[in-house]
Amino acid sequence: MIYSSITRHCILFFANINQGQLRLMTTNTNTNVYSFNNRSSINITSITSMNETVYGIWNTTAGSDSLSEYSGYQPGSYWPGESAKNVLDGNLTTDFTSHGVCNSTLFLLTCGENTGFYFKFRYTSMILVGFRLSTSLWYLMRDPLTVTIEGSNFNGSALTLGSSWTLIYNGPSGLLSNPGRGQWGTFQALSGPFIGFSSFRFLVTSKRGVYPAVGYSEVQFYHF
Repeated sequence: MIYSSITRHCILFFANINQGQLRLMTTNTNTNVYSFNNRSSINITSITSMNETVYGIWNTTAGSDSLSEYSGYQPGSYWPGESAKNVLDGNLTTDFTSHGVCNSTLFLLTCGENTGFYFKFRYTSMILVGFRLSTSLWYLMRDPLTVTIEGSNFNGSALTLGSSWTLIYNGPSGLLSNPGRGQWGTFQALSGPFIGFSSFRFLVTSKRGVYPAVGYSEVQFYHF
């Protein structure tokens, strides 16, 4: 398997268990085990480039109402030309840079926290099983370290309401170890609930260091 331009060894293990539990133990600290319960032979695919509208948001936490971002240099803005649509364009040379509660000249650890995006599929829903994140082209201090992901089956303006969303992930972004600029982080597996959703909301809850914004290039969602 080729992953992040590096050849990786990958073993797929399938088992039918009627009773008890099966545990897989690794002898290599660089090895990860991902499990998907109660799944038949369904293809896992990823989504990168898409035509759906992506909405940038700020001052938002999991379960809370969201506020729309605008292009600019003040609190509540994204850097001009680096909007949320870039995270799903399939291009590692475009960035999404969000200031959050800061302006472009204020250097704080909290700048860019509680910002992110949401999008809705036009024709279908999907069961999210994992994701990976790509770093921005500039400044490692902008890298997200922890994120939340929520799913929803509501429509329109209801997607701005926190009550419309169900939390399905709260944890590391996969960028704890710096992979370099414009590079993929490690794959992060979800542990459930494995429910079909037509919309997803992605929020950054912390970043690597002191800088006026958080920035990343791409988010790749893996789903059934």
